[in-house]
Amino acid sequence: MRVLLIEDEPTTARAIELMLTTEGFNVYSTDLGEEGLDLGKLYDYDIILLDLNLPRKDGREVLAELKSDPDLRTIPVVVLTTSHDDRDVVQAYRLQANCYIAKPVDFVQFVNVIRSIEHFWLEVAALPLKT
Repeated sequence: MRVLLIEDEPTTARAIELMLTTEGFNVYSTDLGEEGLDLGKLYDYDIILLDLNLPRKDGREVLAELKSDPDLRTIPVVVLTTSHDDRDVVQAYRLQANCYIAKPVDFVQFVNVIRSIEHFWLEVAALPLKT
């Protein structure tokens, strides 16, 4: 499974990459929203993990562009962010996020969240076929 991780916090990005690659995921990570969009057009990702608070082009803009592009809109986007703000949750779903997860501060809980994402998207959810 190919994962595009758009996360600007280096420690968080590295931890997610390590957990996912250990489980056999092919992960590409970037800290810039606009680079993620460019890469999304170049590569065939199965899922995108997207932080909302990014430099320059934030995750909300990235999400809106992804979901407005007919070639990219079927890629599931999991918003994975520090924000617990109800307005961010509502806005993400209005922009057609497939899932919204607030990152736990506790490391053990964080690991459990990433494992839950792996389990759900790899073993439970049916992903769209690539055409």
